[in-house]
Amino acid sequence: MNASGLATIILRACPRLLFILCATLLAACSGDAVRDEAPFAEVSSWSIEGQDLSVDLRLRNVNDDPMQVEGLVLDVTLDQAVSLFRHRGSPGVEIAPGGFETFEIRAKASPEGTALLKALSDRERGDLPYVLAGTVITAKSGTLPIRREGRIYTVPGRPGEFR
Repeated sequence: MNASGLATIILRACPRLLFILCATLLAACSGDAVRDEAPFAEVSSWSIEGQDLSVDLRLRNVNDDPMQVEGLVLDVTLDQAVSLFRHRGSPGVEIAPGGFETFEIRAKASPEGTALLKALSDRERGDLPYVLAGTVITAKSGTLPIRREGRIYTVPGRPGEFR
């Protein structure tokens, strides 16, 4: 194929390519069809006294728009099988674009979960794997899933406190 034949093919394809490009851009710009991304969740601290558990959960809004958090549902599992607690709340908080909020969650720990945290605090274990799973209910996007896996460690010199 010579250069003029290639130029003819490209010129014939340009209107089609231009149409496909415009249609793709229009679909990407239609804001109603695009849902927010779920916030990034992390636990900044854990503490327990008896079965009274306090968890500081930080949610970071990774979106370019504010996120109005109307509900929060969490399940925390330790060591792959032990339910530590379940939480359902209505914080009613707006998280700024790119910003974060820390929620203090108070709950009764399960007896099995309490025993695992006590073993960790007593240095019978070096760490404790956990899974935090749940949903954030937002005004704009409805229910967004959150999930965080990690390990809990003791805070040296502070019995019953973990990071």
